[in-house]
Amino acid sequence: MSEPRHFLAYCDKLFTPSESFIPRGYSAFSKLKPVYIGHELRGPVPDGAEVVELGPLHGPGGESAFKQLGTISPKLEQALKAYDPVAVHASFGKSGAYALPIAHRLGLPLAVTYYGGDATKTTNTKDSFIRVYNRRRAKLWAEAKLILPCSDFIRRELAAKGAPEDKMVVHHNTADPARFQPGEKENLLVFAGRWTEKKGIDTLIAALARLGEELEGWTIRLIGDGELKEDLVRRLRQAGVDAELPGWVPADEMPLQWAAARIAVVPSRRAKSGDAEGLPLVCIEAMLSGCALAATRHAGITECVKDGETGYLVDEGDEAALADRLARMLTDPERTAQMGEAGRAFAMESFNLQKQSRKLESHLVELASQAGRI
Repeated sequence: MSEPRHFLAYCDKLFTPSESFIPRGYSAFSKLKPVYIGHELRGPVPDGAEVVELGPLHGPGGESAFKQLGTISPKLEQALKAYDPVAVHASFGKSGAYALPIAHRLGLPLAVTYYGGDATKTTNTKDSFIRVYNRRRAKLWAEAKLILPCSDFIRRELAAKGAPEDKMVVHHNTADPARFQPGEKENLLVFAGRWTEKKGIDTLIAALARLGEELEGWTIRLIGDGELKEDLVRRLRQAGVDAELPGWVPADEMPLQWAAARIAVVPSRRAKSGDAEGLPLVCIEAMLSGCALAATRHAGITECVKDGETGYLVDEGDEAALADRLARMLTDPERTAQMGEAGRAFAMESFNLQKQSRKLESHLVELASQAGRI
């Protein structure tokens, strides 16, 4: 078997702990190998990963000239050419805009994956000469060979802003079934996420306040921190809801949380800024772990949660409906367990990391082949 060929994996802030799905997305590659490029290391480098920090390679004007003007120094060009890369894959729209001059200079096909706010936030969708992404967005869509929205919702959002339909292929978010598996289930309801407007934690807390005695015998665990937490914890206490509040839980510990939970709640909604989810990873992680979901009809959630089959869906911000569905789940454990089993089967088939990773590799191999690089 021949050695894998390199491709450039651009993410401006590399290995951010909350974005560990990026390197995991390459985990089943056999024909290609990523060379991670960007400007800032936000977390530990995965074992065996090849990384090029771009900052020291820039010429006059430094990082600013590279980002604002697309200036590629001879030193940067030579360093990247040394890997003989066959393609560029950028994670997030902004990184795609930064990677575009590199792809152009090296004559490489560019693919870009969109995950959520990069396609929905007003700051990213309005016209603006000041912001590099906004200024370069139309050029990115014109010159990128492939656009990979993480859900059909994100595909529709991009199309509405002018992204070419014929270049877009939905590539769903995934989780690793080797990491997320059902365990010894407890009467445990879990929310995990930032305590922000988009995550809809206020809707969940209002719903919990309506449930009263129906929460007896259940542990309510609300994981995470954020700007809304202080006020919402006050509301919890005023409503007499006894909830565990562990704060941030390391990503490596989340499989244990979902393995024990019977119910996962994902009450996301579009924020005033336009920010929306793509397809929340917590949905897939919880489904693989055998949890039934109580979630909202928001963004890509409707593509992974089957209402009445793998969980329940309610409209964004509808605390009364969410309380009603939670009451059904809390008081009918047999039905809830069946939903969890159905959700795991669906996630194993449609949101399996290994399957999706191989699909991503096939996309990049095809682009490289079409460009004559393989």
